[in-house]
Amino acid sequence: MQKKETQSPFIFYLSLEDALPKAFYTFDKYLKELGFILVPVKIDQLQILVASSEQEQVIVVCSVTSAREFKLYNDRIRGFLKFILKSKRLTFMHLSSFSKLNDQRQFALQKNYYFIRCPVNAKELCFKISKYHVLKKEQHTIWPGGKRATTGATSA
Repeated sequence: MQKKETQSPFIFYLSLEDALPKAFYTFDKYLKELGFILVPVKIDQLQILVASSEQEQVIVVCSVTSAREFKLYNDRIRGFLKFILKSKRLTFMHLSSFSKLNDQRQFALQKNYYFIRCPVNAKELCFKISKYHVLKKEQHTIWPGGKRATTGATSA
């Protein structure tokens, strides 16, 4: 148990192409300052990652800033998202300078899809991601039981 607490948590960056974009290195720098490790993943690795990760919450960031990335996102990821988001352990943060494509409406019920319009301040976003991670971690440590049931005494 002690070992898990001292490990740095992972945040995953969904890479659309073979070469990592500049955004990855920017996010990596700021997340390291906050004690996180940013790990690039491909779409085919994502489902395996959710199933095998020891973390309670898997946070995935995907940045779509060019027309080429937009086409790759639509072709490879968009159709696959509904299957990936069924896992409540995965949170998908979609950063894009393009319109929402109605993804927000489609995935709103899942409550683990977030659309963030670019341009965005990378340092502020990394801070928000770290806060989100802390809140999700606390949510998993709270006792799920609630109050004990009692019988109400009625006066005659």
